[in-house]
Order: sequence, then structure tokens, then C-alpha cells
Amino acid sequence: MHELEFLPEDYLRARFQRRIGFIRSWLLLAIGLAMVLWSLQMGAWVRDARAELAALRGAGSAVDADVKKVRNLRAEAKSYNQRLDLLRSLKPRIAVTNVIGEMVRLLPQGIMLDGFDLDYPIGAETEGATLRLRGWAPNETAVTQAVGELDASPCFERATVEKSKLLSGGIHGRRSFVIEAGIVRVSPAEER
Repeated sequence: MHELEFLPEDYLRARFQRRIGFIRSWLLLAIGLAMVLWSLQMGAWVRDARAELAALRGAGSAVDADVKKVRNLRAEAKSYNQRLDLLRSLKPRIAVTNVIGEMVRLLPQGIMLDGFDLDYPIGAETEGATLRLRGWAPNETAVTQAVGELDASPCFERATVEKSKLLSGGIHGRRSFVIEAGIVRVSPAEER
């Protein structure tokens, strides 16, 4: 049921406006108070954060020496690796003494060498590195055996007779020969 008002219309409007003003002022006061309390709380949080930061900075100085040591060790390791890379680039991929030693070990009895050439193109890893043997053998069997031994060795590959010429003694007589074989690069694990 509606309440009957006997008051004039202007009075009712003014009373409504006063109530709204009163409510607005209380709301503004509450919001202002909340903002003040929030700023105080934020100040407390900022103080706590600054205290934690100061504590962390103090703790960081305790490990600064260790961090400096780690950085120095990394710099030394980088320098060491650069030196190793330089040494590896200077070291030939094929040790000539190893190739000669293996060649002498593999040649059968009775073969005499007049000379040998070791062709190793500069800058090539293994491609094109060859060994060329020139000499004479007591017979064709010794030449064939030398080619077989070179081909079976892990140090050489693709051993072939480039030239075989009879010197004296008929079919089974002394022969001059030229044998060529590719050289296999020794891996770093095998060098040690």
C-alpha cells in the first residue's frame, strides 16, 4: 500500500536530494578512508620489499667471489679450447711416420723400394692423400701379395698396381712395379 504524502512536491524533491547528498558524502568518506588505508598498506609492502632486497644484496656479496671464480674458469676454458683448436688445425691429419712404419711392416720379404711418394694435398682432410711405391720384386706373386697386404691394412685403401714390368728371368722373373694406395686418416681416438 502506498503511503500518502501531504507534503508539497518541492519539499519531497529537496528531501530526496538531501538524502542522496548524504549518501554520496558517506560513500566519498568510505572511499577516501579505503584509499588512505590502501596507501598505508602499500607503504608497508614497499618497506618489506626494500628490506628483502637489502637482505638479498647482502647475501649476494657472499657469493660474488664464487661467481667471479666461475667467470674466470669459463674464460680459461674458452682460451684453452681455442688453443686446442689451433693445435688441431696445425697438426697434419696423417702422421707421415705412421704411414711409413705401416708400409714397411706390410711389404713382403724380397721387395726392394727405389722410392715412394706421399701426396697429401694441403687443406684436404683425407681426400686425395695417396702413397705411391716404386721398386722391384723377385716375382709377380710378391707384387700381388704387397697389394693385398696394403689393401687389407686399416691405414690404406684402394691399393692398385699402376705398373708392373718384367725386368729379367722370364715370366716368373724379377719385376719393377708402381703401386698406389689411398691413405686412411687416423681418427683422434686411434691416435692416443
